[in-house]
Amino acid sequence: MAKDLRPGGDHPVSRAVARLHAELDDLNEAPLFALTAEENAATLTAVTALAARVAELELRLAAQAEGNDVAATTGATSTASWWAHATRQDRRAAAGRVRLADALGRFPSVRAALAAGGMNAEQARVITTALDALPEGLEPDLYSKAERHLVAEAAHHDPSALRVIGKHLLTVIAPEIGEAHDARALEREEQAAAARAFLTICPDGRGSMVGKFSVPEAQGQMLHKALLALSAPKHVTATDGAGAYERRPSPERLGSALVELIERFPVDRLPDLGGTNATVVVTMDLDTLLGGLRHASLDTGGVISAAHARRIACEAGIIPAVLGTHGEVLDLGRTTRLFTKAQRTALNQSQPTCTTVGCDWPAYLCHAHHDTPWHSGGPTDLANARNLCPHHHARIHDPTYATERHPDGQVTFHRRT
Repeated sequence: MAKDLRPGGDHPVSRAVARLHAELDDLNEAPLFALTAEENAATLTAVTALAARVAELELRLAAQAEGNDVAATTGATSTASWWAHATRQDRRAAAGRVRLADALGRFPSVRAALAAGGMNAEQARVITTALDALPEGLEPDLYSKAERHLVAEAAHHDPSALRVIGKHLLTVIAPEIGEAHDARALEREEQAAAARAFLTICPDGRGSMVGKFSVPEAQGQMLHKALLALSAPKHVTATDGAGAYERRPSPERLGSALVELIERFPVDRLPDLGGTNATVVVTMDLDTLLGGLRHASLDTGGVISAAHARRIACEAGIIPAVLGTHGEVLDLGRTTRLFTKAQRTALNQSQPTCTTVGCDWPAYLCHAHHDTPWHSGGPTDLANARNLCPHHHARIHDPTYATERHPDGQVTFHRRT
């Protein structure tokens, strides 16, 4: 048997809520097929407004529950905790509603508009947040003017648009002080967004790299527009031919666009990473390139299929394992001290990590070290080069440590006694 939701008591609000429950009981099984389109539209809109009016009553009751200390009847720590438990709400959502209930008590015009069905609860939340963000010390009439302005705008804008309007509220109601205030607030917001920027990315063990990121809004919009352009039907058709475009969920289309953006990015515009271009180098033998099945290796330690490697070779060009892109000579003898990018690329293929025993620091973050020092006549040749991470590169030059070279090309360090 269903729980009786009608409250007891003689208070007018309690009796009205009981009547509403009774009315809704009668509508539970009412068929809707006889509604015309016009009636359906008008009734749906009216019910949405009714939900807003009920939301205002609900929030007013929540505020009163704070005053009556309803939570104390069950020993709950707060009204929000009691309300969440009694109605099986999410605690965070209940706490947010209690905060909104408190805000409506401070902004009577917002509460009145919600009670009249002129705005919804989310609009009210956005408006009260914007009003609370106004700086202290303004003339009292400016706060009232700001409240009236946002209530009027709620008749024409959804919560997202209201949020934007609220960010520039002071400029509208008091332009003589608002423009400077908004400029400072925008600068602080941009600085905070830049400070919060982050990216995490790691392999998921199933052939993908997964992660998440946060960037400032401007750069995020730049990235989004670039991905939209790459995922547009016109671009896909022009790139892959007629019939290549297929309707897929937006996250999948944008993911494919991100893959294309990464592959298309001009690496010659990137700064060097460990003395070489920040490029992932793919290594495969000639048989694989010509159609074999063996996998190809990445200089980061991963592997890709032969088919994928051949596609990259076709689109991005091939870096030979012995010569550089333009056939640069990889052994320079005593003509120069520093190893070239071509030499570093070749060295990273033969030494994919730091050559210290037990160190797995990747080659693209290592330094190229002369085994026989340059100042002692050592040549800048691959035979005299080894990859060392920054820590071990400093150690090999530290006179307090002795270096032991092993037949497999690796080294270990021992403190001198």
